[in-house]
Order: sequence, then C-alpha cells, then structure tokens
Amino acid sequence: MLARLKPASQPDFATLLTLPEKPASIAEAEAALRKTVAAREEGQARHIEAGRKLANQPLGQPPQITAKEVDEIGAELAPLFAAEAKAKATRDLELQAFEASIGPALVEPIGKLRTAIDEAIDHLESLLGHGAAFRARAEAAGFDLAKVSRLPGICAPTIERLGLVRAALKHADRA
Repeated sequence: MLARLKPASQPDFATLLTLPEKPASIAEAEAALRKTVAAREEGQARHIEAGRKLANQPLGQPPQITAKEVDEIGAELAPLFAAEAKAKATRDLELQAFEASIGPALVEPIGKLRTAIDEAIDHLESLLGHGAAFRARAEAAGFDLAKVSRLPGICAPTIERLGLVRAALKHADRA
C-alpha cells in the first residue's frame, strides 16, 4: 500500500532551476561604471580640497588658490558626472537585456516546480486525511489515541494549515 502512495519521480530541480551566468558584457559595464565613479569621486575630492584651501587662506599673505581656479576645478566635474551617468545607463541596459532573456527560459521550470509542489501537498493531504479519519474512528470507539501517539490528533489541523500554504502559492502565481 505504501508503494502506491509514493509520489512519481520528480525532475531534478537543483539542476532544472538554474540561472545562466551573467555575460561578460555586464562585468565590463560594471567595471566601466566603477571606473567612472572613482574618477568622479576623485574630481569631487579635488574640488572640495580646493574650496577648503580657498576658504582657509590666511589674509595678508599671497593666495595659494583663487576662486576662479576653484570654479575651474568645479567645472571639470560636469563631464565626470555625465560619464558616470552614461556608464550607469549602459550597465543598466545590459542588466535589463540579460534579465529579459532569462525570464522566459524560467517559466517552464518554475511551472514544473509549482506542479510538483501541488502534487506534494495533495499527497500530504491524503496522508493526513488517513490520520484524521483514524482519530475519528478511535474517538468513536472511545479510545484515547493521545496515550499512544499525538500524531493522528494533529492531522486535521495540519490539513487546515495546508489551505494557508495553497493560498500563499495562489498569491505567488499572481505575481
């Protein structure tokens, strides 16, 4: 009888549910973005240091830096910000293209997983139903099963909780 209750063999979900590796173009785009961020941060640090130097110049001494020079250093930041924004946009496009390419490929394996989960829940409900029916028969016979095992007593509440699991799965299907 137990052989009949065994679920059918399932696919190997560990290999079925895999993500492809990110293409090299994404790594290159991320490296380019890091490079532009570092350049922008370096430019900002120079501008901040120049501003501090200007603000802290002692009066009555020759200036170490002029406001014009600070403004020129600040003007050099605009292309750095633009390069960073361009690199970020390129990286984002690469990521979006990659994610768009893997989404359709995952529909079938995720569907198989969903089917396997439904079958497993059905199987578990069936087994729990046997326990709940046995408890009901024992109660009708006036026998307290709790003296032997509490397992049949938790079967009916567990079936109810499986309804919550089904509801969660149904909600996940809508996403």
